[in-house]
Amino acid sequence: MANIVSQISFEANQIDTMTTTIIRNGLFFDGTGKKGRTADLVIQGGKVVAVHDQAPSIEGAKEIDASGKWVTPGFIDIHTHYDAEIEVMPGLEESLRHGTTTVVMGNCSISAALGKDEDIVDLFCRVENMPAQVLTEWIKDKITWKNLGEYYEHLDTLAMGPNVASFVGHSNIRIAAMGVERSFKAPNASEAEKVKMDNYLEEAMEAGYLGMSIDMLPFHRWGGVFTKDYKGTSVPSQQASVKEYRRLANILRRYDRVLQATPNALDKMSGVHLLGMSSGLFRKPLKTTIVAAMDLKSNERIHKLVTTLATMGRRFFNADMKFQALAMPFLNYGEGPITPLFEEFPSMVAVIGATPEERKAAFQDPKFRKWFRRDWNHKTTSVFPRLLKEMTVVKVPDTSLIGRTFQELAEEKGLDGLDYFMDLIIAYDTDLIWKCTAANHRDKVRVQLLAHEATIPGFNDSGAHNVNMAFHDGSLQALRQSLEYPEIFPIESAIHRLTKMPADWLGLDAGSLEVGRRADVCVVDPSKLSSGLTEEPIEDYHPSLKGAFRYVKRSDGVVKHVLVNGEEVFNDQEGFAPGVGQRKYGRLLRSMN
Repeated sequence: MANIVSQISFEANQIDTMTTTIIRNGLFFDGTGKKGRTADLVIQGGKVVAVHDQAPSIEGAKEIDASGKWVTPGFIDIHTHYDAEIEVMPGLEESLRHGTTTVVMGNCSISAALGKDEDIVDLFCRVENMPAQVLTEWIKDKITWKNLGEYYEHLDTLAMGPNVASFVGHSNIRIAAMGVERSFKAPNASEAEKVKMDNYLEEAMEAGYLGMSIDMLPFHRWGGVFTKDYKGTSVPSQQASVKEYRRLANILRRYDRVLQATPNALDKMSGVHLLGMSSGLFRKPLKTTIVAAMDLKSNERIHKLVTTLATMGRRFFNADMKFQALAMPFLNYGEGPITPLFEEFPSMVAVIGATPEERKAAFQDPKFRKWFRRDWNHKTTSVFPRLLKEMTVVKVPDTSLIGRTFQELAEEKGLDGLDYFMDLIIAYDTDLIWKCTAANHRDKVRVQLLAHEATIPGFNDSGAHNVNMAFHDGSLQALRQSLEYPEIFPIESAIHRLTKMPADWLGLDAGSLEVGRRADVCVVDPSKLSSGLTEEPIEDYHPSLKGAFRYVKRSDGVVKHVLVNGEEVFNDQEGFAPGVGQRKYGRLLRSMN
């Protein structure tokens, strides 16, 4: 019975010891949802060749002692915006260090796969939230690909750390087919433009993209670095008619690919439209993954509505909808007036992209202050809870303010809270750093969402809003909660939902450590999950940021080893392998459908 898990013969003299790794004595999870068992994992040539109760020694093989650790498939980050970052930092170390071995880019209707360099900068500048000059340096005059197929060929040459897959962005397709001006101004494309969009999408499907992403949420906006006429305008995908979405969705259905969608949080009908597109009544259902199932502070019932929509859609309309669920509190940072949470305020849209002098003048103007106050007090649906009593100062030149809420500080001075907040923006602008948690604040509700049949754990948004949030460690945070709530989210189920389940659903060759599969592996110390993960991000001044910073997370001591395609890329003693970012470890993953 020594080899009850092994499905192939294992003879020592048949193994190439130069490429053999044995991970011994760990609690092994293959990603399928089976309970863990103590076993030795044998990797050769980048693949899993055997799983043994006790593997024989192999002369020259590398051995990793995983006693007391979990051995799992590498995690899958289903929602990233690494499309720009991968061009200059292809190792994507901030995902690798947390055990993520596969990332999915091209979300929220924007990608680097199609379009002019200047348009790609304008699409990503406000979403990535990096200095325009940095993003311009990364992208401008660097586009060598001329079409969707060539972009995938380009990706395949990069020194990728993790494996990479991508959606194609609808905003890119719309601009390519209609031109920038019409993509913003014409909700109804001409028939010739529709045919062009059809052709672009079919080209992407033939090249192996996972599907297409669309964006219905007005808060994602054009940067206006190069094409200033549309600065602050919602990206082109949001200008399209529902008929346009449906037409393109039917191409995805034909190819059995996936629609990634960001619905309009202010318009419940957007969810109904997505249900209609996903519906499989008298036709094949369309896999539709939606951002996001979160427990909003501003509306603590909304998460039930979205999961009910997906559940009832499956039951009565044969729909295949999966809402993405974030594994931690939705902690956001603001640089004075600059935060994605303010993109829902018309008053702030007018100043977020302005100069510091223009913002100061605006907040000194009584008419603008009245406008901002009206936006703040609006009664419609909102992602931002707008609670000054929960907005805490993190950094500011006046250090006496740090660690206190705006409401506390205003009351101490006998001032109106909102007036005080606006006065601080006048005084400090982006030097005033504050934070608040907008959603996912209730632990049990958050875990229930992670475990729900209508969700996929994800929405880490890695690479996006770099100075506003950092959720790179989402998979580890999910595992921590599986220990705290095993009756809701058992460990083997949590690992399955972070690995094989999303891989199979998206059509990715990833997420499993079954014999014969690619060896993407994470070794986790479960004893560190409760103490080694940080709630607060840290500032990272990577040389490629040219003096700017981004927020990142750390999970020191939690992840012991990470392997991509059978090669170790990270361990907690030595850090990253010398080749990470310099040579290819990961692979471009094309759709298996």
